[in-house]
Amino acid sequence: MIKYLLVVACCLLSQPTWAAFLIDSPLSFGEIAIRNNNSVSSTTITRNGKQTSTNQIYVIKPGTPGVYTLNGMAAYTLVNLSVNLPAWSAMPYPSTAQFEISAVDIPSVVNVNSSGAVQFRIGATLRTSGNPVFNYVSNATYVVYLNLNLDY
Repeated sequence: MIKYLLVVACCLLSQPTWAAFLIDSPLSFGEIAIRNNNSVSSTTITRNGKQTSTNQIYVIKPGTPGVYTLNGMAAYTLVNLSVNLPAWSAMPYPSTAQFEISAVDIPSVVNVNSSGAVQFRIGATLRTSGNPVFNYVSNATYVVYLNLNLDY
């Protein structure tokens, strides 16, 4: 089975702002194959781009970390980053297994530059359900929405 997974980060700002959150490149686990779903398997992509996998997940085409830019901020602002976990895919087909993002590789704090912008990367760990009753859909694109919290 071949899977495509794209992760879209949603931005939650802690206070009103005119800042812009840009997705330069979405977090992607690439193209993966799951031989079977009889045990929990995972693939991890670090924010530096290294990808590893365990058990029944095979990486066909490597993924990429997400690259995001926040601009329109006050210069030299420290921004604390966090993500609400776990996050799940929502494939609408009946009896379809879902993916879980169980961990993220994200800087805890980023420093806005003198122009009011900062760019950062996000990596993550994707896990299968490990429940053989449910299967993954071949050649499907699974999407997981991450709530990214920006506190400053």
